[in-house]
Amino acid sequence: MPIELEMKLAAQPEKINQIKQWLSQELGQTIEWQTSELVNTYYDTESHKLRELKIGLRVRRDGENYVQSVKSEGRVVGGLYQRNESETQIPNANLDLAVVEDPYLQILLEEAQEEDGALRALFRTDFERQAAMIQYQDSEIEVALDTGEISHRGHKSPICELELELKSGEAGAIFSLGQQLVDNFSLVLSAESKAERGYRLSSEHQVYLRRLDVVPLTAKSPAEGSFETIAHYGLAHWQHYIKLIKRELRIEYFLQLNRALLYMQHLYSVFAPLIPRHSLSEVRADWIEVTQNFSKVQQYALQLNWLENAKLYGFGYDALAEHENELRRKFELEGQNFIQYLSSPNYNLKLLHFSRWLYLKEWTIELKDSAKQRLQKEIFPFAIKQLQHQMVDVTRHLKIKEELQEKDYLSYLPKLYRTLDIGLFFGSLFDSKKRVSFRQNWVDLVANIELFKQLEYIRKVLMEHETRDPRLEETESEILQTLLELRTEAFTQNPYWN
Repeated sequence: MPIELEMKLAAQPEKINQIKQWLSQELGQTIEWQTSELVNTYYDTESHKLRELKIGLRVRRDGENYVQSVKSEGRVVGGLYQRNESETQIPNANLDLAVVEDPYLQILLEEAQEEDGALRALFRTDFERQAAMIQYQDSEIEVALDTGEISHRGHKSPICELELELKSGEAGAIFSLGQQLVDNFSLVLSAESKAERGYRLSSEHQVYLRRLDVVPLTAKSPAEGSFETIAHYGLAHWQHYIKLIKRELRIEYFLQLNRALLYMQHLYSVFAPLIPRHSLSEVRADWIEVTQNFSKVQQYALQLNWLENAKLYGFGYDALAEHENELRRKFELEGQNFIQYLSSPNYNLKLLHFSRWLYLKEWTIELKDSAKQRLQKEIFPFAIKQLQHQMVDVTRHLKIKEELQEKDYLSYLPKLYRTLDIGLFFGSLFDSKKRVSFRQNWVDLVANIELFKQLEYIRKVLMEHETRDPRLEETESEILQTLLELRTEAFTQNPYWN
C-alpha cells in the first residue's frame, strides 16, 4: 500500500488565480490546469467506528469514474501529511469492500460493521479541483486548488485550500514550495483534512481533550528514532489544541498548549547529551518566539483557571467578581490576537521550518560521525541514565532531611515537571503497573505544589481589594503536611526502572 505525502494549505478564494499566475512565473512556463468536479461521499457506522479506528472510507465521483479510497490517519507534521492509502476504481457509486487489497484494512472494516452495524453515507465534500503536475527542484509535484463545500444534513462548511502531493523526487521540494507559497500569499498550514472537518460537521460528540501520555518506544529503538517519535507526540499535542482554539477560546485549550511547550523544552534538554546545542538552536529560537506571542493569553488563562479552581475549594469571593470579568475580557482580546498570529506568515513559516527540520532530519546534518553513531545506539541505556540522573537530583532537593517550605517546593517545581516528562518519554520501556504506581505520588506532589500558586494569587488579588481571608494560611499549612506525606511515601517506593 503506497504512502501518500502531501501538504495542505488553507487559502482565500481571491488568491487562487494569483497563485496560478505566480506558479507559471516561478517555473517560467505555461502550466496546463485540468479542472474536474469531484463529489466525495464518506462512509462510517452509526457510532463512527471507522473514525475511532482512525480510518477514512470514501467513494469519489470524477465525471463517469468512481474511485473507492481507504486511508489511515497517519501522521501530520505541520501541514505535511504522511499516511497509508488504498485506492481502487469501482464501476458505480456503491461501496465494494471486497476490492480493498490490504488485508489489515479489510479486517478493520469487517470488525467495525460487526461491532456497530452497517456502513452508511455520512457527509459529502463537493468541490472544483484545478490540478496540474509541475517539475520543481528535480521533483514531480501535483498541485491541486480546491474550492467548494462540505455538507451534512443542511449544514455546510466552505472549502478553499491548496494541496501539494509529492509524486516523485525529494520531500524537501514540497517544503521549499510550501515555504514560498506561505511567504508570498499568507497561506496557513492546515492540520485538519476535509474528512476531519466533515466529521466535525456531522458529529455531536464532545470535543476530545487529548492528554500527553507515555510515548510508545521499544528497548531496541535507536536514540534517533526515539527523539523523533517523542517530538512528533509533542507537536501533535500542540496541533490538536491549535485546531480547537481556532474554533473556540477555552481556558483548558491554552493550558494544554503551554503543556506542549514545556514538553518540547524538556525534550531538547533531555537529549542534549546526544544532540549538540547548535543542532537545536534554530528551532529552539522559533519556539521561544512562539511562546512570547502566546505568553499574554496563557497568563490570563492561568489566572482564570486559578480563580475557578479556588471556588471549587470554597474560596469564592464576591469582591473579585469585577476582577474576574476584567480578566475574561483580556483573555478574549488576547485570545483573538493569538488566533490572528496563528494565521500570520511568521507563525506558519516557523511551523513549516520545524516540520522540515524534523521530517528531513536536518538536525543531523552537521553532526560529527561520533554523534551520529551514538544516535544509532539503542535508547534503553540512555533512558536508564536519564531516569537515574533525574532521581538523584530529586532526592537531593526533596529527600526527608529537613523541613521544606512553600518557596522550596515552588523553586523546584520546574524540575518536577521535567521529571514527569522524562517518565512520559521513556516509561513504555518498563513495566506499566510499576510505572503507574511509582508515578502517582509525584503527580500528586506536583498538583499540590500548584495549589500554592493558586492560593498566592488569590491572596494577592484580595489584598488589592483590601480583603483578607485567614483560611488561606490554614490551607497552606495543610498542603505542607500533605506534601510531607507524599514525599515520604514517594521515597519508600522502588523506582520502576531498577
